[in-house]
Amino acid sequence: MNTTHIHLLLNHVAILGALFSVILLLAGMFIKSDILKKTALLGFVLAALASIPVFLTGEPAEESVEHLPGIVEATIHEHEESAEFSIWAIEALGAFSLLGFIMMFRGSSIKSGFMGLVLILSLIAAGSISYTGYLGGKIRHTELSPTSGVPVNSGGEAEEEDD
Repeated sequence: MNTTHIHLLLNHVAILGALFSVILLLAGMFIKSDILKKTALLGFVLAALASIPVFLTGEPAEESVEHLPGIVEATIHEHEESAEFSIWAIEALGAFSLLGFIMMFRGSSIKSGFMGLVLILSLIAAGSISYTGYLGGKIRHTELSPTSGVPVNSGGEAEEEDD
């Protein structure tokens, strides 16, 4: 297993962990369940932790695919720019979630404003890393690209069709 495999494997953990935790948090807030809220907070912490090696393996993953046929540098750059915002968003969410989890674990009551802030951060972070994952998928999954089906020459550029 190399850094590209780690990047591809763990990005799914971070994305799905954040998305499922948003659902758990919403359910916990709706039915006023502390156990669901704690589980969601812990899920956000785990998603934030999984995001660290994903981010750190991004550059080596880029180097392993950037010279392959059909790879467009602009697509990689767009994914990379999105990842830079996403790592900050998910790590901020992880920090607030860890704080909230510790407070709840110690039996402190958490104000609804704090949980509201975590909810807003979670929607931003989960949306951001999901979009970043989508952009990453466009690098090798041509079915996600609007130029899908366009013949590609060995230099990675679309070939012109003769009429």
